[in-house]
Amino acid sequence: MDAKAPRTQTDVVYFMQTHTRPAQIERLVTVITEGNPAALVLISHDIAGQELDIARLQALGNVHVLLHQGNYGDFSHLDRYFAAVDWLDENGIEYSWLENLSGQDYPLRPIAEIEAELDRTRFDGFLQYSPVFPERVPPNADQGTAGYRLAPAFDAEMRYDYRHWRLGKATDAKYRLMYPLMALNLVQPWIRVSNSYATVGVRRRHSLFGPGFHCYGGSFFCTLRAECVRYIRDYAKANPKAVAFFRTVMAPEEIFFHSVLVNSDQFKLSADYKRYIDWSEQNYTHPKTLGVEDAPALLASNAHWARKLDLDKDAELFDILDQQVRRGPEAAGRGVHGGGDYRGR
Repeated sequence: MDAKAPRTQTDVVYFMQTHTRPAQIERLVTVITEGNPAALVLISHDIAGQELDIARLQALGNVHVLLHQGNYGDFSHLDRYFAAVDWLDENGIEYSWLENLSGQDYPLRPIAEIEAELDRTRFDGFLQYSPVFPERVPPNADQGTAGYRLAPAFDAEMRYDYRHWRLGKATDAKYRLMYPLMALNLVQPWIRVSNSYATVGVRRRHSLFGPGFHCYGGSFFCTLRAECVRYIRDYAKANPKAVAFFRTVMAPEEIFFHSVLVNSDQFKLSADYKRYIDWSEQNYTHPKTLGVEDAPALLASNAHWARKLDLDKDAELFDILDQQVRRGPEAAGRGVHGGGDYRGR
């Protein structure tokens, strides 16, 4: 557990949940702390993941590492997020924004430029969201991200209309073993089996969602003002029955922020979540791992961050992005295309 005393004033907290690729995590932390030495980087690292060199990370700046139990597609993502918010409050950290990242994210613009845009915005958050079940919301309901849907109807129903029990950690062996059982999903409506999440679900008789509380969903990765962050955390503390419901769905991290914030009607949210994520070649549980061939599209986008990247598979992409990101504060005012000499291939 981190024992380094944090500086208590920062504009942006860069919070990341990690479990592997220590060298890539260090490179991400380095580009953030070089871009703004006053930035606070808070890492929630999976205690069962690859070991981090915490002292080396702390030497990079205002960097702090918490060790948490991690998993995939369950409420642990939210438990770790709320633990980080509590840590910030307990340590008296004053901040304006919290960037929610993974260890496989990387900035597409200089950190100073990203922070300057956040400082100017009229929005309270940048969050991809839309109704998970469009047919269940009235026409005048907030539609969020135009044309976006978290998952196809059958998969969305399996995730959120069923009460799920987890069969331990999802593994490749379990994926193969449970694959034949997926046939049950096609012949009856009461039981659902997911080999991706290693769960078995039973159709619910009652749901948390209804006319007064619609189900919204989108990417877990977002940028929120401190007021939104604390509102979500406080909602979780004040509504244990709602949290108990979310703990029994698949991928609750992809609907919790969205449903709580949008239904509150208290915040001005932009559905542009400032991320470049490519789902074109993958199923809805894992996006494409980006490579050098994606560099022109990344650099032409209006996004702040890209995911997911893999330093072991394509280090050249990181070098290309660094030409853009590490071009110095004097170029930050010229916009995303103001620096770097990469022109594609």
